Amino acid sequence: MRIGIIGGGAVGLLTAAYFSKNHDVTIYTRRHEQAEQLCTYGLTVMYGNERTTYRVHAEPFVRAIEEDVLFIAVKQYDVTHILNTRIHMLQANAIMFLQNGMGHVLHLPHMPHNDIALAVVEHGALKIDDTTVSHTGVGRTKWSVWRGEKETFSFLSVTDARFPFQYVEDWKTMLIEKLMVNVCINPLTALLGVPNGMLVTHAPYRQAMEQLFHEVASIFELEQQERIWQHVETVCQQTAVNRSSMLRDIEAGRRTELDAILGYVIERANERHIPAPISTFLYALVKGKELEGEKEK
Repeated sequence: MRIGIIGGGAVGLLTAAYFSKNHDVTIYTRRHEQAEQLCTYGLTVMYGNERTTYRVHAEPFVRAIEEDVLFIAVKQYDVTHILNTRIHMLQANAIMFLQNGMGHVLHLPHMPHNDIALAVVEHGALKIDDTTVSHTGVGRTKWSVWRGEKETFSFLSVTDARFPFQYVEDWKTMLIEKLMVNVCINPLTALLGVPNGMLVTHAPYRQAMEQLFHEVASIFELEQQERIWQHVETVCQQTAVNRSSMLRDIEAGRRTELDAILGYVIERANERHIPAPISTFLYALVKGKELEGEKEK
């Protein structure tokens, strides 16, 4: 099967590596330099003490993509740009989105593709350089069909044991539960400058996270709050030494996905006329750090 992956970040590289074992994979990158290096040196995955290099094809995303299945593995703000300006270039038979937020869902009704799936990645992945990704934690990639036939993505049932896919029926619940994890972990770690585990081991931080959780849960009228809160705590524990993607973006002076995560929450609160003081306050502080870091670059 011909698989295309838009995005040369941690998730895109990790996905490309594991699919390249059984499929013809092409990575579509933003920069020519990364594409050239991937073609020259291959794609290396670090897992514990192991280093495995895979042969992949890569090219910059400058032409129409005609693959059997296309995975879109870029930041939420880049998804919006692609769907607004390059949707005519996405000529694959089927598309799967691998994003943190939910903003891309608003664009889906306008897409012409018959088979569209949504997914959330629960693996730990860290991009080391343009051709190397560290698989820091094995999880699952949950996925669901937004439009079309589940059978179109049947190849996902045969994947590497370290990169399993799990089908779920309700895409909306899947995305909201992932959003709750990101809302609780990303902004707080970015603001406090601490690894994920500190949010549950340090009592004041845990209290702040719990207050944020309950505010956001009320905005989305979330059911099974206790189960989802326990899941958030479990993620913090399982990724205790990890530094969240938003914290790493802040430290590197890069744009974050704050708007797609906490900004999305605030938009939904405003639509429903529900006060969101904690979310609004936290958004302003993290946005301030983001803008400060961008100015210093």
